[in-house]
Amino acid sequence: MFNRMKALLWLRNQTIIANKNLLVQVLMPYGLLIIYKNFMNLGKDKGLDLMFLCLSTAIAMSVGSTVSTIIAEEKEKKNLKTLLLSGVRPYEYLISVLIHPVVITVLNMVLFPIIAGADLSKIYLEYTLVVILTAMAVILINLCIGAFSSTQSKAQINGLPVMLIIAMGPNLSQMNPDIADFIKYTFLGAYTELFTKAEFSLTSCSFQILIAWIICLFILTSLSLKLHKHSKPRNKLPKERAVNTECV
Repeated sequence: MFNRMKALLWLRNQTIIANKNLLVQVLMPYGLLIIYKNFMNLGKDKGLDLMFLCLSTAIAMSVGSTVSTIIAEEKEKKNLKTLLLSGVRPYEYLISVLIHPVVITVLNMVLFPIIAGADLSKIYLEYTLVVILTAMAVILINLCIGAFSSTQSKAQINGLPVMLIIAMGPNLSQMNPDIADFIKYTFLGAYTELFTKAEFSLTSCSFQILIAWIICLFILTSLSLKLHKHSKPRNKLPKERAVNTECV
């Protein structure tokens, strides 16, 4: 198992290094955070509001969209099926996919409050758990998008609505009650309540909904990888037709 994980991490590192667009996706939310901080008059005590505006964008772009791009690229190059057929178990592949986004999530969690000047002393535990679990849900969703997309371009198109909902949904929920009702029953409900409600606890309904989403998404992701492993190659169909034509 250790050797397989080591090989998977090496492959993932090479993919990230070779794809410069992924670096842009990771750094862009920091640029937005700095722009908002310098050009929006939010005040010194509005660090949490600033994080609420930008952190969801960071989760959508640097964490979620990165995953779907990597998975679709490996699938397009036939690396994903080769790995699964060579003995790599679906859970090992899942772990290798989660490592880099989790590291990026932790960096975002540490750097965003510092840049925004947000005081998290009263909600440190809630902030840590909600952001990590929300990022985990986003990772799993984008992993499914990548697994069901045959090319990188299709993964980007299929993942665009999800990325927009994640990036803009929490902010729009404060402007429209219908959107707020929709967000409340998604994995973004706990994130929204964390930054907008004065009292938020880990026993709230929104946090329980977040846990339920992660369980369902983990099951869906595991099934999608197993289906991809056992799917029949499409290049056999033309050969079969050629044989039938010759027989006729």
